[in-house]
Amino acid sequence: MSSLTARRRARTGSVMPACGCIPSSRSVPSCSEVSNPVNPWIQVGLPGLVVAAMTLVGLELTPDDIRRALRRPALVATVLAAQTFLLPLAGAAVILMLRPAPEVTGGLILIAAASQATMSNLFCLLGRADVALSVTLTALSSAAALVVTPFAAALLHGWFLDGTGGHALPVDAVARQVLTGLILPIAAGMLVRHLAPGWVERWRERFRWTSLALLSALLTLIVAGSGVALRDHLGTMVLASALFTVLAAGAGAGLAGLLRWSAKDRLTMVAGFPARSLSIATLLAVNVLGRVEFLSFAFVFFVVQAVLIAPVMWRSRGRMPG
Repeated sequence: MSSLTARRRARTGSVMPACGCIPSSRSVPSCSEVSNPVNPWIQVGLPGLVVAAMTLVGLELTPDDIRRALRRPALVATVLAAQTFLLPLAGAAVILMLRPAPEVTGGLILIAAASQATMSNLFCLLGRADVALSVTLTALSSAAALVVTPFAAALLHGWFLDGTGGHALPVDAVARQVLTGLILPIAAGMLVRHLAPGWVERWRERFRWTSLALLSALLTLIVAGSGVALRDHLGTMVLASALFTVLAAGAGAGLAGLLRWSAKDRLTMVAGFPARSLSIATLLAVNVLGRVEFLSFAFVFFVVQAVLIAPVMWRSRGRMPG
């Protein structure tokens, strides 16, 4: 134990909680003090909704979406690498600027470490950007999350929510959640589509409406489980969400401009970089950390991101080829 940590603990009389979290230099309360017991309905319902939603996402994907990456391997690899490094840095920058409460910090960490969300595909559709490229990036980003998300989340968690700078967020537990709650359900959906393409096509519209219904239910449960955090920190959450969205979209646009990609590709980056997976954040907050209040930021981020990005995409659609 370092002398700095020893002196801090001597002053506060704090010890490591049983859950493994370590009090930080900002005197963050222990796990039992800042988190309420997780409602059993939320503990079961949120992960269940995520698995169902990810299975429906898989029904929208085909092997052609993955093969498409082989046609532009340099672009796809560059985007995935840039998201891996730049987005956690953007999250860290927002935390350093605002010094928010642990509920906001924890939620922002989960969002910054998450993979690209399917919401990016909707943004691209709205703005007439490259939907096919967005779908490809979303699928590969979800696969890469098995490695990227555990280490990015653990690193940020260690910097900002752990007084010793250690990795209090278990990497193996995060990887298991990404595998079982994201990758395997998506793969199952893809398998169903491969085995029964006609059936999937006939029910495709209903599946999309079901996905929206599941998303609505997911957001409702998040609000129900984190009302106190929303009440106490809503202003900071809105500001942090807006800053992260602007930084992420700026990073995507800047990368495309630097590499002289087309206007359509640039708009695709503006849609894809800020769109982060609410599903991964939910699985980690509930099943790994037991901190439903972290999802209050994820909910606010989802709303703020849509409010900021959707108008940009709509205004840009007229300049894109049909």
